[in-house]
Amino acid sequence: MATNGVNIAESRSNARIALQCSVILANGVQTSEGQVLNVSENGCLVEASVRIKPGDHLQIRLFLPDSDQSMCVSLAVVHWVLGFRFGVEFRKVDEKHRSHLNQLIGMGNDPWKLAI
Repeated sequence: MATNGVNIAESRSNARIALQCSVILANGVQTSEGQVLNVSENGCLVEASVRIKPGDHLQIRLFLPDSDQSMCVSLAVVHWVLGFRFGVEFRKVDEKHRSHLNQLIGMGNDPWKLAI
């Protein structure tokens, strides 16, 4: 996928896994709900009906599947926008939340690992 002359797939530094979960976004002016479509150690793809542009700073709360806790990203930066979808890089994540995310990513899309 390319936007503004940048090939999005080529600009990723980490593999992403398919993961759908709810997300709340805040940029200091507005708050919105959306859906995470995939995630990596350093970012995610979000779909939300919010006016956003590359370079915007966000606070994000992800409601990870099979967990009663949410993951808070205190600083995320928008890298690209295409319609209602945009890619963000996680800049500040509490270590406890990062460990949980890394564990989830480590399981990948293997349903047997998720069942353990």
